[in-house]
Amino acid sequence: MAFKTIVDGISRNPAVIWVKIVRNQFVYKAFEYRGRASGRRLAKELQGAGVSRVCITIAFNVPWVIDALTKAWEMRPPGMTLVVVDNSTKIAAREAIARICEMRGVPYLALPMRVEKHLSRSHGTAITWAFHNIVRHLKPELFGFIDHDCFPVAPFDIPSKLAGKTVYGRRAYGNENHVYKAKPEDRHWNLWAGYCFYRFSAVAAYKLNFEPRINLGLDTGAANWAILYSKLAEADVAVATVEQRPMTMAGVVGHHEFIDGAFFHLAGVSYPERPGYHHRTVEHREMLRDYVWNTYLGGPAGQTVSDF
Repeated sequence: MAFKTIVDGISRNPAVIWVKIVRNQFVYKAFEYRGRASGRRLAKELQGAGVSRVCITIAFNVPWVIDALTKAWEMRPPGMTLVVVDNSTKIAAREAIARICEMRGVPYLALPMRVEKHLSRSHGTAITWAFHNIVRHLKPELFGFIDHDCFPVAPFDIPSKLAGKTVYGRRAYGNENHVYKAKPEDRHWNLWAGYCFYRFSAVAAYKLNFEPRINLGLDTGAANWAILYSKLAEADVAVATVEQRPMTMAGVVGHHEFIDGAFFHLAGVSYPERPGYHHRTVEHREMLRDYVWNTYLGGPAGQTVSDF
């Protein structure tokens, strides 16, 4: 216990945090450079197709959720073109996800392979890569990012939420559900990286960075607090509502999130072994997949893959 206290104290030391941030910047820059030509090619292809409102999802090792997401987007398009950027660490998953996107006509790009143990940083740097190597070259009217397991299940128009606004999304504050706590008086905030949208012309001057900032008590996307969010007035921000709704599987009632009453968020399907998630058995993951398809996507006939 005493050893853990010492380690936690060192981890929260400002000098240690600064050194880690500098280290991570060097690692990210090396990653960003790899594959940047493919990002620019995709941006050019999207421009040629007349895409001006783009929503990027970061795929990670679970083909069935991309199958479900692309089907949901096809059934209830929320006013933006979906693009899949693949951060999977498994070759088989990348191959399956690429096939799904090809079958559904969804633009797909595979990120360079890498090893990143910190899950939030892996996700955050993948989003940052997509912003700098795709979005900045596309120069769309609107852009955003959505979790791969966050499905549109009711009619909704994302662009209308950005009317007269700089950003729109699900808001998170410091100190919420984090092991490393910021000071009680701190109220830093960011838009959750799994549901965040922007007016490009309003943020083009900023070097957005979607990495976490644990010292602020904030997860993926928190680095944008200092870069962007701290500079915004309340009138610049449209905030999505979040509610917990019951979900019954095999006679057991659980709860999952609904964002603005239209996006069903499963959460955690990429990390079945991660403590705190209840997707650890094959049977349970299979039930989740079937629940999503049977409840929102018209049944299993529309599936292109059956993995879980």
